[in-house]
Amino acid sequence: RFHDREKRLDLILPLIVGFNLGLSGAMIPGPLFLFTVSEVLEKNLWVGFKIVLGHILLEAVFIALVLLGALKALPSQKIVSGISIIGGVALVIMGSLILRKAGSMRLSRREKIQFGYGAITGGAFFSAVSPGFLIWWATVGTPFLFQALRVSTLGAISWIIGHWAADVAWYGFVSYSVHKGKQ
Repeated sequence: RFHDREKRLDLILPLIVGFNLGLSGAMIPGPLFLFTVSEVLEKNLWVGFKIVLGHILLEAVFIALVLLGALKALPSQKIVSGISIIGGVALVIMGSLILRKAGSMRLSRREKIQFGYGAITGGAFFSAVSPGFLIWWATVGTPFLFQALRVSTLGAISWIIGHWAADVAWYGFVSYSVHKGKQ
């Protein structure tokens, strides 16, 4: 009985950690967020879920590459750390500017991002070009993925599911909020 409870914790804990860490990545403002807002304003609530599906598909490919050893192709730890610091500073500056202008910001249907390849492709594309994507995976996502993998393969799968649930929850919330806001 103790082992059954321990096995459940081996799956539940990575799921919870994956969800919380996933939110830390999903909530980074950037191209994916702007594309989601633009598309939901133009179309409907459900396009946001198509966009996050594209994001998840890109992450599935990225995770597979990481697990197959693609991290060996990354530059030295010093370079990754430098990129992380620069990216972090850029995100803080961008966040500060957004907070400073938050009171005067308005949603507008005129400020549409022109992307003619569909919501799913857009979700993958705007994730890939986001400076936060690779930085988050290099500094937060990959180490925790490997930590979950040390627990078990099912622990890693549970972590990934938690991470993707956070993506769906955040972008679902954004899509719902924008959809309700435009009404």
